[in-house]
Amino acid sequence: MPFAKEKGQPAIYYETIGKGTPIIFIPPPGVGHLTFRYQVPLMNQCKLITFDVRGDCQSERSTEPMTMTQLAYDVKRVLDANCVRKAIVCGYSNGAAIAQEFALTYPERTAGVILIGGYFAVKNFLLEKEYKLGIWAARNELMPLLASGLAKNHFTDKQAANELYAEIMKTDPQMLADQYTTGLHYSSEDRLHQLRVPLLLIYGANDHYLQPYQTRFRELVHDVEIVYIQGVKHQVPSKAPHECNAVLREWMRRKQFIPS
Repeated sequence: MPFAKEKGQPAIYYETIGKGTPIIFIPPPGVGHLTFRYQVPLMNQCKLITFDVRGDCQSERSTEPMTMTQLAYDVKRVLDANCVRKAIVCGYSNGAAIAQEFALTYPERTAGVILIGGYFAVKNFLLEKEYKLGIWAARNELMPLLASGLAKNHFTDKQAANELYAEIMKTDPQMLADQYTTGLHYSSEDRLHQLRVPLLLIYGANDHYLQPYQTRFRELVHDVEIVYIQGVKHQVPSKAPHECNAVLREWMRRKQFIPS
């Protein structure tokens, strides 16, 4: 099993398939690499890298306090383990915060940024409540309930949901709570103007309370494109995979990351 290993750091589980332009997918808390199982068809154009955030699923736990700086560094470690110098960084939900921190900390390693259901800070009531619910569930021994909800929300296919549930149940509850807490207090807003690579924002057309974030992204980032995926809310990669993959391919072609 492939792990990004470094002395003094938790081993990070990852999977790599395909050839071409590297793209690394960063998942939301708890759910890990299986979140992007339906992005596998992109392997014909890209080198796809998926992984489990520290403490989640098959990645090792850490005893030190969690920070967004650490989480971004873990992305770098996974790229290093794959001998990838520069990659497109694709973050989904809270993974979008990690993607932003990576791009701002390691601009020389970032070819482009894709945020699916992304935001630069938790700045609305409903989003804040979702984070606090995740923290509460993780700290109160409700992992089976949380894992079941996350799995069913992402996959209608029973086998895929069951496999995701089994992975989530390997997650360390305290580290999951810490990851939610880290995301809850994170903001990249004051540094977004430093982003010098193309940015693609993908939102579910029914994910209404996240869509207002696009305004500030447009104001602060020079090269921004926004796409709405019809018929879905937040779970775009798994609930609308064909549309999501088509958007990713088209954007990468236009930005000359992959051949036309």
